[in-house]
Amino acid sequence: MRSVVVIGAGMAGTATTFRLASAGASVTVVDRDEPGNGTTSKSFAWVNANQKTPRDYFDLNFAGMKEHDRLEDEFGTAPWLHRTGNLDWTGDAVRYDKLCRRVERLQSWGYNAQWLTAQEVNQELEPNIVFSGPTMRIAWFPDESWLDGPEFVRSLLDRAIQLGATVRTGQEVVAVEPAEDGVTVRLRDGQELKADAVVNCAGPGADRIAGMVGRTLPLDPTNGLLMRVEVEPGTLSRIIHGSDVNIRPDGDGHVLIHHESIDPLIRDRTDVPVDDENCRELCRRAKRMLPSVTGKRIVETRVGIRPYPADHVSSIGGVSGIPGYYEVVTHSAVTLGPLLGRLITEEILEDKIDPITQPFRADRFR
Repeated sequence: MRSVVVIGAGMAGTATTFRLASAGASVTVVDRDEPGNGTTSKSFAWVNANQKTPRDYFDLNFAGMKEHDRLEDEFGTAPWLHRTGNLDWTGDAVRYDKLCRRVERLQSWGYNAQWLTAQEVNQELEPNIVFSGPTMRIAWFPDESWLDGPEFVRSLLDRAIQLGATVRTGQEVVAVEPAEDGVTVRLRDGQELKADAVVNCAGPGADRIAGMVGRTLPLDPTNGLLMRVEVEPGTLSRIIHGSDVNIRPDGDGHVLIHHESIDPLIRDRTDVPVDDENCRELCRRAKRMLPSVTGKRIVETRVGIRPYPADHVSSIGGVSGIPGYYEVVTHSAVTLGPLLGRLITEEILEDKIDPITQPFRADRFR
């Protein structure tokens, strides 16, 4: 039986742990926090391949979307996955031209992308959104979803534990020592975990783990501000991307609000109070699109750190010259986690490398 240590219990680490346990490996997952409490719980959590380019990265994310279907079939249910679809529009001429070209490109790549009028959206999908006019064109992506990351982590780790996996929380990794006969992972409390392989799924901390094996993994992390707001049940049912604000449901009676234009303004802060000017600005934008948000209580803010590799695409697989060391480091782990968890399991246990990962091999970083 192969033994594997997985470092990081977010989306990618949890999916990897589940797949390894399902395949019969002896697997231990280690996280310095509670599982799913890092970036996974602080993400807009949009499952999509909508704006993913170039084509090979789109293909990877499109396959990631389909892997969620496979996982749902396997479990018989997927309470963590909310298949709402996504609406996207803009009143700006330049952005509208880009949206039109994006829809055309996605359609040519076999992606489900459609056009609706604002009137059709209000009558058939979302009656509470305010548009500039009834004939305004709205892009509709019915196959996109949002995901409850903590629920995903709980569900897959529970199943992995049933299959024999071990979960160690509140444990910081202080050393990773690869050798020809296996890998030793040392924890701050003095424990040593010996295994045949280790998988670096540490998200924003992945560069630190890589450094322990003498490797440079360049990351370009960015912070993202999310705001959770209490609303009347039924206010919004789908993901929406407007000109200057993005909103999605976040459980009954709540929505999550975000926009990428706000993110640079928070700089490197990881804690933003609800009365911060950036939160007030997000509220103003949301109220123009969804007036029923007016006067509602901001429940909490969340700041997530997106673990982008330096070239902004995934870093997957083993690294030449470092025996037993593997990486699954990526932005969009909400979309890609289940797929990459299965593919890295096949690589570790069967020495099988799926061609779809070739452009994203970890070996490209030396």
